[in-house]
Amino acid sequence: MDIPLCQMEHTPQILLNEADDLPYYHKAPERFGGAIAPDGAACARWAAELAPLPVGLALDCPPVPDEEDCERPVTMYYIKQCKQAFRPLLHEDAAFYYLRGAQTFAALRAAVLALGDISGRTVITEVAIEDDEGRMADGTDVRAAVGVLQRIGVTTVILTAHDPEAMTEALDLAAPYARLALGVCVHSAWLRAQTKLYNTELVLPADHDDTARLLEALDGHTGGEYVPRDHDDFILAPDGKNPHFIDPTIDISDEIECGPRLEEALIEAEDDAGALKLVLETEDDVIKLEEFRYMISRPVCLCAESADLLEQGLRVYPGLALYDGTWEQPEDVLHYLEQKYGLIRL
Repeated sequence: MDIPLCQMEHTPQILLNEADDLPYYHKAPERFGGAIAPDGAACARWAAELAPLPVGLALDCPPVPDEEDCERPVTMYYIKQCKQAFRPLLHEDAAFYYLRGAQTFAALRAAVLALGDISGRTVITEVAIEDDEGRMADGTDVRAAVGVLQRIGVTTVILTAHDPEAMTEALDLAAPYARLALGVCVHSAWLRAQTKLYNTELVLPADHDDTARLLEALDGHTGGEYVPRDHDDFILAPDGKNPHFIDPTIDISDEIECGPRLEEALIEAEDDAGALKLVLETEDDVIKLEEFRYMISRPVCLCAESADLLEQGLRVYPGLALYDGTWEQPEDVLHYLEQKYGLIRL
């Protein structure tokens, strides 16, 4: 499913998601960017009936497990849960998968990784904004979420919000830095009220709304605005919750071992500038990294002599890690880590 980056030359397209709304596509196919079928059987029927419109399936992220009741690292355990939940629902006719319902950003990222492990299809994710400052329920900044997701294979982010002001603020924050397509799940009343929508490619009807009202509201909506994506003179390197805009020549700390003293070392490094260089030497270090990642509020440079250990660290670290060449890895390994986990080479 290929959705071009917004140029605001056209009205946002609708993601159709109700069987009763299929006739609207036949009347005006140019108004639709895709369809989300309710199950695999419907996906097969819709794919045949609506061709060439891409038809996908929604996948609900499993609940986040209680850390006391699962093996460590918790992220690895959750990825296994996601695979178990998703695998029976995958369908050969699905052009994309729509991930929704994640309780935290770390869970959403883990679900994306799990889906990437078992399917090569396009991934669209739902990001729920909970306040007027563009943050998710766990405090993750929308710019951090978008910054990570666009580097790990997600092609489109659909934002949801409790009110139109929160939606506008989130789009305003994310649009200049998004290198993927942005969409929104909105009430048609918000569109009739001319809610400002920045760089919006796709629109999905909110609960208790429908495609007919959405089509009518879009016809009268004049609140769309294009924000240039021209911030290429710095690197967006989120820590998993907050965005960090860094220069390629950023200072990197001395090596910090992710061992028994990691908590103390992070406290000691609180007032330093630049990125934290965290060293992984054992699998227990990966567990420590996950345990104390909540204390990390700066860009992270991860390094490990073992490529497998480096990948484990990238799997549990919810942000975008930097790589400065310490313990040089083969080119094919680095390319894989860039594509899979968004590793940033300095």
